[in-house]
Amino acid sequence: MTSRRDLDRLTAAQRELVRMAQNELSGFFATVDLTRPENVRDALLEIVPLLTREYGELVATVAAEWYEEVHPGAFLAQTAADTFPSTGVAENVRYHAGSLFTDDPYAALSGITGAMQRFILYSGRTTVARNVQLDRERPRFGRVPTGAKTCAWCSMLSSRGFVYLSKETAGLVASDYHDDCDCQIVPEWESGSSHISGYDPDRLYDQYSQARDAAGTTDPKDVAAYMRRMFPDDFTDGVTSPLV
Repeated sequence: MTSRRDLDRLTAAQRELVRMAQNELSGFFATVDLTRPENVRDALLEIVPLLTREYGELVATVAAEWYEEVHPGAFLAQTAADTFPSTGVAENVRYHAGSLFTDDPYAALSGITGAMQRFILYSGRTTVARNVQLDRERPRFGRVPTGAKTCAWCSMLSSRGFVYLSKETAGLVASDYHDDCDCQIVPEWESGSSHISGYDPDRLYDQYSQARDAAGTTDPKDVAAYMRRMFPDDFTDGVTSPLV
């Protein structure tokens, strides 16, 4: 059974690698000439994909080794075939690089730094999902938040518990994760009796159900909007203003 301690160990190792990558980016940014934004943009289009690939591969390796630790004898050690799609990284860099041409060029660094976390962790999440699908014991897996609180969107996607059999149904497509998202893909071989401290999918599903009924729709964006307002203290993005 995967424990909170297991999950925290994986999260800590991955966060350290993300921090190292972000520090490298910050160090690079400190050396550039911000009076020449075109050159800075072009340089970022080279260095960010390199950092994403380098640290994404390291995160994937950590995830594969972690999987073998929580499931001894699996001998899978399958890392992700690909890191985050390079076209997506480049599009994100170009978007945030627009700030280089404004009075606040450091907004570009802030935006890209947050996105790099998502790009790098993609490799770890995909690696765990790949190992789940190769595991002969056919474990199910869930999307589990790792912080004390998370956003309504992630809580909604985490409310199903350990029911997923494929990475697609668990929400592993790139658009399902946001910058600074702390969710992990967690395998479970005893899904009927599993319990990870701090993760209560029954409570999350009850909140989802109430919000879905109040919204009168199953559209996830609308349901998440109602969750933020119906339970504002439970989510990092809870709001008290009424829906218009």
